Amino acid sequence: MAKHSANEPNRLRWMGLSALVALVVVAGAVVISLIGGGEPEASEPQAPENQLLVSDLYEGERYVPKFDYPLNEYDTEGFAEQNGFIQYPGAVLGVDVSEHQGDIDWQAVRGAGVEFAILRVGYRGMTEGGLNVDATFEQNYQGAVDAGLQVGVYFFSQAVSQEEAREEANFVLQTLNGRELAYPVVFDWETPIPSEELPAEDLRAYDISGEKVTRFALAFCQQIEKNGYTACVYTNKTMAYNTFNLEELKDYALWYAEYQPAPSLYYGFRLWQYSASGTVPGISGSVDLNLCFEPY
Repeated sequence: MAKHSANEPNRLRWMGLSALVALVVVAGAVVISLIGGGEPEASEPQAPENQLLVSDLYEGERYVPKFDYPLNEYDTEGFAEQNGFIQYPGAVLGVDVSEHQGDIDWQAVRGAGVEFAILRVGYRGMTEGGLNVDATFEQNYQGAVDAGLQVGVYFFSQAVSQEEAREEANFVLQTLNGRELAYPVVFDWETPIPSEELPAEDLRAYDISGEKVTRFALAFCQQIEKNGYTACVYTNKTMAYNTFNLEELKDYALWYAEYQPAPSLYYGFRLWQYSASGTVPGISGSVDLNLCFEPY
């Protein structure tokens, strides 16, 4: 049996008192936590109504509109530059052109690996609003088809009403005159940018609400598809987030423009215009370059 010293009772009393104090401290902390005392914990900021907090490839965390629309599921690591073009597994390379590219050697374009071309079929004037056929549409269509490229068309819109958007669609249909297209007819409405030569007051489509522009796109696309063609809507990131209501356009694929090594739009798209300064054998000067992820 162990022996005890004369100070053993005092030591034991101090140990008991210390334990009692510790118990009181713990109990107090529990009570404080239960009644919500002390410093409040920091909470996550609440997203604005109908907005989502997403991680953007180039902008970091940002809010985007919440749409019932398919998401961008492309693998960022899958994009790679090779032979002067961005490539992605399963995607095909294309160009879009207008009269600004002049005469094109389409056989040379096809020989460079380009598989499709989206041709400007026409445009509406930004000031007077007249409808015009692209000066090189006829020769570009025939040359691209003869070279074995698959062809689609786009119309540069400056519509200011649904009636004008349907008028543009009918103008495209009349110009196509039954021609076969492998790729879609694209509605390309772009916000006009004022300049010294064209001040805001001269731009007929300046300062139109996104709600209206969405209705213009719907009117155009519906009219195109009623007549047997596939419709598509051209957009960039700013218009996708701040102009169009993508939920109302979910029946139509997007042709998305962003000049970066990989696309960063949160929502899905079928075509990506990744450069406005590409070079392709057979085309003088610069040309827009595109990928189609689900070839038509």
